Amino acid sequence: MSGAVLENAQVLGADGTFRTGAVILTDGVFGGEEDAAAVVERFDATGLWLTPGFVDVHTHLAWRAFDAAERQRLSPEEQARDVRFNAGRTLAAGVTGIRDAGGLTAPLAQEVGGLRAALSVQMLGAEDARGPAHLRARVQELADAGAAWIKVVATGGVGAGDAVGVPVFDELELKAIHVTAARLNLPVMVHAWGGPALTQALEFGAASIEHAVLITQDQCRLAAEVGAFVVPTIWIYADVLAMAEAGTLPPVLAPAARRAVEAHPLAVRRCLEAGVKLAMGTDAGLDTQHGHNLWELAALIEAGVPADIALLAGTSGGTRLLGRSDLGVIRQGAPADLVCFNADPRRPEVLRDPSHVVAVYVRGELLHQAAV
Repeated sequence: MSGAVLENAQVLGADGTFRTGAVILTDGVFGGEEDAAAVVERFDATGLWLTPGFVDVHTHLAWRAFDAAERQRLSPEEQARDVRFNAGRTLAAGVTGIRDAGGLTAPLAQEVGGLRAALSVQMLGAEDARGPAHLRARVQELADAGAAWIKVVATGGVGAGDAVGVPVFDELELKAIHVTAARLNLPVMVHAWGGPALTQALEFGAASIEHAVLITQDQCRLAAEVGAFVVPTIWIYADVLAMAEAGTLPPVLAPAARRAVEAHPLAVRRCLEAGVKLAMGTDAGLDTQHGHNLWELAALIEAGVPADIALLAGTSGGTRLLGRSDLGVIRQGAPADLVCFNADPRRPEVLRDPSHVVAVYVRGELLHQAAV
């Protein structure tokens, strides 16, 4: 029997608390005590903190540049190179699964290595606001291209200035997207800062709301009622603001980014108070952002999310959103996606330092090990 036993570690449980115990890896899954005797390799994991693999449910793995025109100039070989680079950094950060929010096509997904990946292929945005018939056809096109999710940009974003809450689609168009996706059994993820588009997305059955910077108490209650997730992507706006102020990104982005930085903590608190389910997403799309995925959890904790809830948002929260209840937990029989830290990951400074991730397993295979 192949595998390993990691003994005397601090192990994250399904309730978000750590307990001293052993983790058994056997034939690609987590084993039980009855499997331990047959496993030859045993390690004293004293001083290590073990969690399930993290899941980034909002990233752009094929992107390394902010400017869309710059990305479009890349050759297929350059795009594949970028995906391999970003995937390697993401895995080394402790992320074992992703939901790509646009840019990662089915051919490029062959370059992600051991990462588990769910694709949306391409975003539906303002250029697609050409009526329900066009949008029904676009959803079908994305399904045919290998999309497992439909990504909708329903409001402006950080580049929209004061228009961040203005709907991109009218109500009939947004409904057509959701109805067509449901017919194809594809869940919908909706970029929405706030406003009527956010409410409509929830009413039409969106599985997750991305960003939710200006979400209201009533919208939080509705999200909780319909069972939708919120993916705050709180860290990205602080990062964009810093770069806009430094001049490495266009300064015009600074006002909206600053507004997000100021408003997001209240939005997250409203979600917690209403019982909205949270999942971790970074919106990483620059080469300086890939590999810093767990900064999102640090930002959530600093915004007032209890550390245990933040860690669950990054593990079982993400896997539940993706419909993989067998992942995101350290449980006998579950696929052995495992992250080993050499310090307590409930501390933001640990989450912000990828060097604390000393080993990453996917399907029981050691895919990353920090140099000693």
